[in-house]
Amino acid sequence: MRLKKRALAAIIVLALPLAGCSTSSNGPASTTEPTSSPTETSTAADGSTSQPAPVPSSAGAADSTPITIDIDGRTVTGTLSSNAAARSLIGQLPLTLSFRDYGAQEKIAELPEPLSLDGVPAGDSAEPLTIGYYAPDQALVLYYEHVGYSRGIVRIGSFDNLEPIRDQTSSFTARLAPAN
Repeated sequence: MRLKKRALAAIIVLALPLAGCSTSSNGPASTTEPTSSPTETSTAADGSTSQPAPVPSSAGAADSTPITIDIDGRTVTGTLSSNAAARSLIGQLPLTLSFRDYGAQEKIAELPEPLSLDGVPAGDSAEPLTIGYYAPDQALVLYYEHVGYSRGIVRIGSFDNLEPIRDQTSSFTARLAPAN
């Protein structure tokens, strides 16, 4: 019996350093992409479903491309991330687009060409100041209110000033270009 206790103690002592090498879903939030599919849902006891919370991108500022958005003589600065959809948009710049309000939460404009969806999640949510792509409508979106999870939303960047976007009360034209 004493030998079994010593063997068990030795196994525990050897296993403890290895325990820190494994990943756990109970640990702190990661800044990498989730390993589960973004289209998975969870079902609550009442039968309702919810989408997983978005995971922040691990792309740093060095991986982003600065842009300008010119609206009626006002310039808003922003950045485009390094995902495939953002790179596709960068390849189309400069662009002059006609925006309209949608749902009192976003300004939306149809793009001349679709953006690549290689490696991007099937859906996402968007916070104010997010530049997004809504794949089903082939549209560039400037979000000025929170929008919950929806299939087809792809976050591609951010902009730094809500007022020139949010305060547009009618359709408007904006020119997007790489920052000089």
